[in-house]
Amino acid sequence: MNDWIVAALLLAPLLGGLAAWFLRGRTVKLVAYASMYVACSAGLGLAVAVFRTGRITAFGGVISIDALGAYLLILTVLVGAMALAASPHYISHEFAANKLGPRDEGHYYALFLWFVGTLVAVPLVDNLGLLWVAIEATTVVSALLVGINRSPDAIEAAWKYLILGTIGVGFALLATLLAYASSVRVLGESSDALNWSTLMTIAPQLNPNLLRLSFVFAVAGYGTKMGLAPFHTWLPDAHSQAPSPISALLSGVSLIAAFYALVRFHLVAAAGLGPAFSSNLLIFFGLLSIAVALPFLIRQEDIKRLLAYSSVEHMGVLALGLGFGGPLALLGVIAHIGFHAFTKATLFISAGELVHQYGNRRLSAIRGTRTASPVAGGVLGSGIVLLGGLPPSGLFVTEFAIIVGGVTRGYGLAAALAALLLALCFVALAVHGSRIVWGHSGPVDAAREIDWSMALRLALPLLAVAVLGLWTPGPLASAFESVRAVMAVIGA
Repeated sequence: MNDWIVAALLLAPLLGGLAAWFLRGRTVKLVAYASMYVACSAGLGLAVAVFRTGRITAFGGVISIDALGAYLLILTVLVGAMALAASPHYISHEFAANKLGPRDEGHYYALFLWFVGTLVAVPLVDNLGLLWVAIEATTVVSALLVGINRSPDAIEAAWKYLILGTIGVGFALLATLLAYASSVRVLGESSDALNWSTLMTIAPQLNPNLLRLSFVFAVAGYGTKMGLAPFHTWLPDAHSQAPSPISALLSGVSLIAAFYALVRFHLVAAAGLGPAFSSNLLIFFGLLSIAVALPFLIRQEDIKRLLAYSSVEHMGVLALGLGFGGPLALLGVIAHIGFHAFTKATLFISAGELVHQYGNRRLSAIRGTRTASPVAGGVLGSGIVLLGGLPPSGLFVTEFAIIVGGVTRGYGLAAALAALLLALCFVALAVHGSRIVWGHSGPVDAAREIDWSMALRLALPLLAVAVLGLWTPGPLASAFESVRAVMAVIGA
């Protein structure tokens, strides 16, 4: 039964994309929605089964998913569904502006489904080599989506993303090979030598020097893919030039997929070397990412680049919390992943609506949205405040948990510096958000008729993030605890 569910999960976006490539109009939308429905149903069903019964395997052990993978799978299919729902509106705007040709609609939906398919493959595999293959595949497909409208800026951003992303995953490949080499003296040339679960059981026997090198290259490689400074330079260009639904997937899921891979390497390194080496590296790069993002948040003039640099900040928060370790910080990290995914995806989609309405991406031009665009503008303004961590945002709770967790683990100075930097980031975001909503209106000064379906789609994720900042339902708390248990080696 598990084999059939996994097959449906992987084949639906693959085959749907093949069909969508040659279609257009209403038919291609139906194919895309049907494929996404199958993927969502299979992904959610598989993830719920993992949380109920524990690790699930399929296809002779090639597929192996634990609670951490199940959590990422849930986020992937849900954010993918959000992005797909926003895609027809994006396509219609681009057609109206003559930025897409007749065949581009089918190509967009095909690449979209393949992007989702590569993303859902990431948490399904136990083998670190197959994990690398899946993440490399996400890079190739998403780079084509970044440059789909073929404008000079989009093509430049796509090439920059493809080149730097490929260099990053090249380092990640070296990290994978070094992890394999570190196990040879124990396992020999075994096909299981790259299985994460196997490496965890023999971690104290791994070659420590090779393991250190492996983790250093994993930070450089997967850190590039997740946008950690100073490896982040591709991210603002790619996220700002990509179609807004694709930006939502890139920032909400693709970055987290790379972080997921880094977590796996960190757990092996901590089990084999003790947590100090890998934790200190993560704390350093986490603080650096937050610090580097701050001036770009303050002086930013492009609305999508503002959100992109916020992603650099939040990836730094995740690296910082992972480095701190301990039960409280790790629970903060786990919840932060989900809250950031839904908030950032919503903000990119609403930002795309404002860019189309105002015909401009400059923050100085997007003003007075409370009257000119009450839905997209209101969602963007409130979402920016939630993203910055104003209570009752769930992101405030998670950042607070990470900082307090760092103090309790003896990282008081790093936690204090992080708190200061995050406070300054919040001020920068709040200033931009207030100007967007309350500033003097630019070329658009008449309110449009409210699209209630779009309002519901955009408001519900933000409402959930706010409510979950005050109350965590029992099943969700249990799921978070199951994910933390997978990370127990750094959670003691």
